[in-house]
Amino acid sequence: MTKLTRLNPVNGNTMMRHTLILTALLLLLINSAVHADPKPERPVFRQEQVILNPDQFSAEKQMSYLAFPAVLRLNSKEILISYKRGRRHSSDPGAVLEMVRFDTGTNEITERRVIGEQQPLIFQMGEWVQFPQGRIGNLVDVQKVVQARKRNHRTGVYWTMSDDQGKTFSPMQKLGPIDGVEYGYIFESAVVGDTVYLLAMDFPELTARKSAYDEQGKRIYGQVSVIASADNGQSWKHVRNLSREFGDLNLNESSIIVDGTGFLIATRGYDNRVRLHRVDQDFKLIKQRDLTAACETIGTHIGRPRLFKRNGHLYLLGRNSRGGPMELALFRINPDSFDVERHVVLDPEPGVTIKDGYYAVPYFQQNNDQTLFNVVTYRMSAGNQKNPELVRLEFLWNEIR
Repeated sequence: MTKLTRLNPVNGNTMMRHTLILTALLLLLINSAVHADPKPERPVFRQEQVILNPDQFSAEKQMSYLAFPAVLRLNSKEILISYKRGRRHSSDPGAVLEMVRFDTGTNEITERRVIGEQQPLIFQMGEWVQFPQGRIGNLVDVQKVVQARKRNHRTGVYWTMSDDQGKTFSPMQKLGPIDGVEYGYIFESAVVGDTVYLLAMDFPELTARKSAYDEQGKRIYGQVSVIASADNGQSWKHVRNLSREFGDLNLNESSIIVDGTGFLIATRGYDNRVRLHRVDQDFKLIKQRDLTAACETIGTHIGRPRLFKRNGHLYLLGRNSRGGPMELALFRINPDSFDVERHVVLDPEPGVTIKDGYYAVPYFQQNNDQTLFNVVTYRMSAGNQKNPELVRLEFLWNEIR
C-alpha cells in the first residue's frame, strides 16, 4: 500500500514562491526576446550618385565645401535641395546658401542658383517650409564670427519665400523676434489645416540674457520651442517651450511629424541622448522615452534626426556612432511602445571611414512597381578629398522597411 505524505505548509508556500519566480523570469525572457535590441543590418541593393562634387567649385573663390542639405518635394518629378557652399564646416564668412532643382525621374540637376548671400555673414543651414496655400520658404541659420569670443554667434533666422514653386525667391530678410524672443536655428515643420508649426531654437546671444555663459564660465544653451503661422508666414506666434515641457532638457536638433490629433517629436539633447516624445495638439507632453538608454545599437545620440511615417510604421533617420566611425542609420520604431524594432546601416560601406557628414533627408520615388527609398546627404571620406560632396543614396524600400 502506497503511503501518502502530507505536504508541509511551509514547503508548499516555498514551492509556490519558486513557481511564481520562475514564471516571472520566463515572462521576462519572452518579453526581452520580443523587444531585444535589433542587430544592425545592411541592405543588399544600394546605389549612389554624386549630385555635386566639390571639384566643380574649385574656381569659385574656393567656396567648395558642400554640406547640410535640406529637401523639399515639389511634385512627383521634382525636388528642391538647398545646401551650404562655403570653405569649411563653420566659421567661414561669406558662405552662401545655394539651391538646385532636381529631377527625380532622370536624377539630373535642371537648375542651380544662390538664394542666400550677404558678406560677411555665414549662411549655415537652411530648412524648407511648405505652406498650405502653395507658398514655399527657406528659413536659414545665419551666423557671424565674433572675434572677442573666438566663436560663431547666431544673428537671428533669415528667410526667403517663393510663390511660384521656386522659380523666383524674395530677398533674404530677418525673421525678427516672435513674442519677444528671436530664434537662430529652424529645424522642421508640420502642417495642420491652415497652420504651419515650426521647431525653432533660441540662443543666449539673441535673448535678453547678458551673456552666453554663467558665472562659472559654463555655456548656457538655447531652448527649442514651437512657433506657428496661420497666414503663410506673414506673422508668427510662440506656442510652447518644449525644452521646459519635456523636463528642462537642453535640446538641439529636433524633428516633428503629425501623429493623429497630436505630434511626434524626436530630440537630440546636449546630454548626448536621443528621445522620442508624443504630444497633444497643444504640445503638452503625453509620453516620452530615452531611446539611447532603450537601445544599445543607438550610440550617444542621433545627429540631425528626421522622423517620418510610412504604411503605419514610424522611422527615424540620422547620424549614428556605435563606438566607431559615424554611420547613417535608419531605425524602425513601434509608434505605441517606442521600442526600436529594426536597425539598418545605410552608409558607409564596410571598411570605409566617414569623418564629416550625414545631415540626411529622405524622399520616396516610384519606379514602375518598385518603391525606392532615397536619401540626400553630404559626406566626406577620410583621405579621399578635402571637402565633402552631396550624394544621393538609393535603396529598395521593401528590403529595408
